Amino acid sequence: MQQTGRLPEAIEHYEQALRIKPDYVEAHYKLGVALAQLGRVQEAMGHWEQALQIRPDYAEAHYSLGLALSK
Repeated sequence: MQQTGRLPEAIEHYEQALRIKPDYVEAHYKLGVALAQLGRVQEAMGHWEQALQIRPDYAEAHYSLGLALSK
């Protein structure tokens, strides 16, 4: 998804988007992906859970959360 060297920058942008629009489901999901790529899995799982609270049928968030829980 993002280049590893630019993950901190991506995280910053997703966090800024969520400050503006806290229910932005795609930002929660993609922030989770970026955090997981940096090894911050617990934080990532929190964002995937938030994405699922906003949109319970979000398949990618279910998959990512399930994958993280299985590890």
